[in-house]
Amino acid sequence: MLSAVAVIVGLGMIVFFHELGHFWVSKAVGLPVERFSIGFPPFIFRKKAGETEYCIGSIPLGGYVKVDLGVGTENVSPIAWWKRAMVVLAGPAMNLVLASFLMFVVLGVVGTEIPVIDTVVGSTHMSGLETGDVILEVSGTPVENYSDLHQLVEQQISGEFLVQRGSETLTVLFDLPPDSIPGFIPLLPTIVESSVGMPAYEAGIRSGDSIISVNAVPVIDFSELQNEVLRFEGQFLELVYIRNGSLDTAWVEPMKYDGRNLIGVTALSETRTIKLPFDRAIVVSVQASIDGAVTFFTSLIQMAARPAELIEMSGGPVFVAETLGQQAAFGLSRFLETIAFFSLAIMGFNLLPLPILDGGQFLFILYEGIRGKPASPKVIQVAQHIGIMLLLLLFAAVIFKDIARVVTRVR
Repeated sequence: MLSAVAVIVGLGMIVFFHELGHFWVSKAVGLPVERFSIGFPPFIFRKKAGETEYCIGSIPLGGYVKVDLGVGTENVSPIAWWKRAMVVLAGPAMNLVLASFLMFVVLGVVGTEIPVIDTVVGSTHMSGLETGDVILEVSGTPVENYSDLHQLVEQQISGEFLVQRGSETLTVLFDLPPDSIPGFIPLLPTIVESSVGMPAYEAGIRSGDSIISVNAVPVIDFSELQNEVLRFEGQFLELVYIRNGSLDTAWVEPMKYDGRNLIGVTALSETRTIKLPFDRAIVVSVQASIDGAVTFFTSLIQMAARPAELIEMSGGPVFVAETLGQQAAFGLSRFLETIAFFSLAIMGFNLLPLPILDGGQFLFILYEGIRGKPASPKVIQVAQHIGIMLLLLLFAAVIFKDIARVVTRVR
């Protein structure tokens, strides 16, 4: 039930705001809007108000605003090309606004969960520290968690740690270059959180499982688990894990991303809720959304040369639905963060330069503005056919991947 509500709310919000952007700007520049639809036909709700018919479709895979942008006709639209370009870009822009708003709600209203990591030394790259040491103070200032410790060491890159080692208390001097602060990786348990669609989840690993060995090599720290995964060469990793006191084994096939092995697990630790002041939350949320959009495009460009990896990292309707359901179970802040992420992904996808997407429509209108008259209807028709074929191939690959995940998944 929670998953169904999460999908309806999450996808509904993303689609509604996207189409609302097109709708508002169309009205503002004087373009008549024939239909505003959330979902695709057959319709389960239709209501005519003024010149616009408002609809809800039974196929919840998107939405559309039916408006004449003057693309595909030899007649010049009475609405200036730049105004029509604003209509096209307004949908993706609203996805950015939605992501920023949701992040503001998380950071300034609901509060976001941040991990609370102890000051126990895991692996270290400075002399004087050993695995298992507990750091009590940094140059005389007591520290309760790794975040506080890291911040203090950043402020003074030389000083001393007060360390508890067994029953002994000792002082360890540090003088660290900026790129090696704070001198060690904290000791994290191998209790993991697994993500839907990633190799570990599909092989049966679930959040809360404790991994105790990788290919028969015992691991007591999350960094050891990561190292074993990274250095693995072969097809399947043997992960032995504990769930509810019972021992079990999962065979995980890592995916390659940028030449590195990924299995899709993170260390699960205690968290605490923090809220930022409203003014700070506004700045951070906008910056985080912009950074997220930039990351999406740079990653897409990098992966365009590796189409197999692009398909592997993509997800269709099933993946989106499962992810929204999973994150909703972790609480409101995680759910809203996930909607924000998908909103940015929808923004980026719609800006791709394919003729039937917003990015392609924008290029046609921009061409008209530069040339002074619209592109040939025949040229646009051919381009649209090519675009449709490319999208169909992409959708087919992604949906096949979705189905394959579900069919082959270890429960």
